[in-house]
Amino acid sequence: MTTSSPSAAPLNGRELLRSNGLAVEGPILWGRPVTGGSPGVFVVELPAPQPKVSIDANSIRQWLERAPELRLDGKRPSVAELQSRLASFWLPGQSILYIGSSQKSVTARLAAMFKTQLGERRPQSAGYWLKTLHDLNKARIWWAPTADPELYEDTLIEQFQKGVGALPFAVLATPSGQRHEHGITAPLHDSEANRPVKVTKVTVLPDANAEEMAASRLRARGGAPRPTRPASLRTPKSTPRKTVPKPMATVGPSAIETVVVRRSSKRAAASRGSSAVPTHVTAEGLAALQTELDELANRRRPEVISRIKAARELGDLSENADYDAARKEQSFLEGRVQQLEQMIKSAVIIETEGTGTVVVLGSTVAIETDRHGEETFTIVGSAEADARAGKISYTSPIGRALMGRRAGETVRVQVPAGTLDYTVTKVR
Repeated sequence: MTTSSPSAAPLNGRELLRSNGLAVEGPILWGRPVTGGSPGVFVVELPAPQPKVSIDANSIRQWLERAPELRLDGKRPSVAELQSRLASFWLPGQSILYIGSSQKSVTARLAAMFKTQLGERRPQSAGYWLKTLHDLNKARIWWAPTADPELYEDTLIEQFQKGVGALPFAVLATPSGQRHEHGITAPLHDSEANRPVKVTKVTVLPDANAEEMAASRLRARGGAPRPTRPASLRTPKSTPRKTVPKPMATVGPSAIETVVVRRSSKRAAASRGSSAVPTHVTAEGLAALQTELDELANRRRPEVISRIKAARELGDLSENADYDAARKEQSFLEGRVQQLEQMIKSAVIIETEGTGTVVVLGSTVAIETDRHGEETFTIVGSAEADARAGKISYTSPIGRALMGRRAGETVRVQVPAGTLDYTVTKVR
């Protein structure tokens, strides 16, 4: 594991900020509200270096309970094993624990960090290793307002790393792509991800029952229904009664499908581990993902980092177009690298041979339509979908309609241009 240089002098948060020309505010103890709602950078530190770290076993135990998919080197760790791994990143000669920033409000960012429980992603999980420390209540915070917090965060971390030879304890990754190789995966759980969205069932009633149902609802709320005239005394309306269209018939075998909608996000799904979010790909598709990851991580990433460093050396970055472009490219690149890593980790290989006569993942399906004639599709996972190459996702409208079908069946699919009838002519 990476450790600090024995000869590295302790760095102080206040002096680190001041050495970069920033107007420093603080300190204030961890957990107390920070004044000032402007963008800026901040440093979390202990009053003095601690030769030995004290990782709180109870906090680790609660972390493991909140993050059931957490793995250490691919295995579910014990409390002691996770404690030991975190302790291996401790810098005994340094007091600085974390360097962060906020482009909106340092006050709001820190308040969200204080509120977030260890193991939860929301409202703000930045620096979550801090929550494992037994003496976190002794930590203090220095902060400084700045119009370019991301730049200064990067600069401060780089300055710390050059002086110490390692990242601060709770800085797990930097905007430049440097990171702790800690071996921990799926450390955060999104408590909102599995909360079902409220679904209201709507029943269309015949007109004859509509008034009675309205009266029943009113009585349930404690009100009295408005008296209505008998049907024989009502004046018929001149306008035709609005009718509810019948559902579209499906040619061939039909099925009733129940869909459970849940709140989720890509980042939250990724945090729950490969068992929760499988990525269905063919062997060819998996190889393509691995090739793309290698290209981005081993060639493009170093190039972008070099461009950012070269731009910094020019001094004033306020109007440096090369720097801005490189940072935007870096942001996109790192997001894609994380996505690819998760997709590869959760990959489930689709067998493309001998799929039989029923349309399943990996099947190649020949279909006929009145509008487009004969077409051929291969049913793949969403990660591999490419309409121009004839590969459609099993989650797409057409893919969903074709799944489970056999040669000779016809299905009707709702598409943006209207409806299309697809007749399956061959499955292989």
